[in-house]
Amino acid sequence: MLKQINEAGSRVAGRTADLAGTPIAIVLVAVFCAGWFVRAGAAGENLLTLILSVASITLTQMVLNGQRRSEQALHLKMDELVYAMQGARNAVAGIEGKSIDELEALRRGGEAAEEELEERGVPE
Repeated sequence: MLKQINEAGSRVAGRTADLAGTPIAIVLVAVFCAGWFVRAGAAGENLLTLILSVASITLTQMVLNGQRRSEQALHLKMDELVYAMQGARNAVAGIEGKSIDELEALRRGGEAAEEELEERGVPE
């Protein structure tokens, strides 16, 4: 049940973020704000600021959620390619969760492997 709610929320968030990024949505927000100032004047300025602040925070979280999901999918695809490629170092698959020190050790290991290949005269 909770998983279904989470998936539905992710779909709604993704579609909302996509819609909010369209040029027509930006124009509609500008028209809404202009109309608000004409109708409510300076007295409604605080309420409009509150509404826009909440909307911007919510939309930012929706966009970040979509980017996180996209990044996870991209990492999974890249890991699959590393595992499938003959001669690739499987240690680099899943490195996005490693510490800075572990990343540095992997980088040094990769440089050592490249130097060894150069010494052997193996073409790239």
